[in-house]
Amino acid sequence: MLEQQKTPTPRFCKSLTLIVATIFLAGITATLIQYNKLPASIPVLQSFKSEHAQFGPKITIFYLPFIALMLFLLLQYLEMRAAYPILRKNKPTLSHIQRQNGIITFCLIKNSILLYFTYSLFNDLTVALGHERILQQWHAYVFLFVLSTIFIMGIVRGILLNKKG
Repeated sequence: MLEQQKTPTPRFCKSLTLIVATIFLAGITATLIQYNKLPASIPVLQSFKSEHAQFGPKITIFYLPFIALMLFLLLQYLEMRAAYPILRKNKPTLSHIQRQNGIITFCLIKNSILLYFTYSLFNDLTVALGHERILQQWHAYVFLFVLSTIFIMGIVRGILLNKKG
């Protein structure tokens, strides 16, 4: 029987995940502390002109963090799955460096998403409490650019590793 060898997760990925998860938990904690101070109806959708396009009940402040947490957990699962080679008859397994590329890519994507949604949560909390927005429209474009760059770098690196291997 073939033995599965785990590809270790790079140390910086573990540290990055710990830091981002701590920031996320701080955001959730701050929101829970301030929850009673929120008005019954808060802005839940911002327009491109920074105007409040839609209002909803204050519980909606937790919708996006919940989605972010689910995406984070899914990507964490996929990252862990990338650490173990799939051993099947007549199917080549990925090399150690290819699996590590997948682990790093998943790590960067999941932490980017969680960090951005935490930043968005702080923005929503700030607006709901009657202050100016901290999250501007260009922040979303920067986030999409960074996330796209991570995707592209992971794909290109994977293709180059396939050509070498």
